[in-house]
Amino acid sequence: MRAAAREGTGLSRPQEYEWERTLIERAKTDPEAFGAIYDEYVDRVYTYIVRRVGDRSVAEDLTSETFFRALRSLKTYQHSGQTILAWLYRIAANQVTDHFRAAKPNLPLEEAWAVPERSESGPEAKALQADQQRTILAAVQKLSPDQQDVILLRFSGGLRLKEIAETIGKSENAVKQLLFRALGSLKGKLTERGGTHG
Repeated sequence: MRAAAREGTGLSRPQEYEWERTLIERAKTDPEAFGAIYDEYVDRVYTYIVRRVGDRSVAEDLTSETFFRALRSLKTYQHSGQTILAWLYRIAANQVTDHFRAAKPNLPLEEAWAVPERSESGPEAKALQADQQRTILAAVQKLSPDQQDVILLRFSGGLRLKEIAETIGKSENAVKQLLFRALGSLKGKLTERGGTHG
């Protein structure tokens, strides 16, 4: 029971928030409604986490813990105009922070930045794409944790600046500055790595 019922209905942002608020309220007493939240958002939360920690097994554990904590927090959750996804990303970001505090992760880069392959791509194109993905992720992982978060939440998670600000607990202006600096640093790191290519 994905949230497909709302797809294709052209909901405005306020209607979307109202739909989510109603779903959260239902989920407080109805496990099936929480299942709809899980089905709708689990892939995006997992993708964010795996790109932060670089290990699929760890990311699966942290994703499970994220949704467990979300379920545990439901009774006290107050909808404040923040999307469910932004709320889940905030929980996930805390899980990632705790993970990095606990241990230095092993980073199999090719797994972390996996992107669905285009069926028309030949072996050379696929190899080049995989190499580019590894290069980008290696550069992202050299950024500060805050910069990694804004890059991944913006470009992998698809959140708007306001939603990122709510997720990481910073002002929208601070997020703009972080994103600007992160993109500048990323460009510099990629230029350093690719300076000898084409």
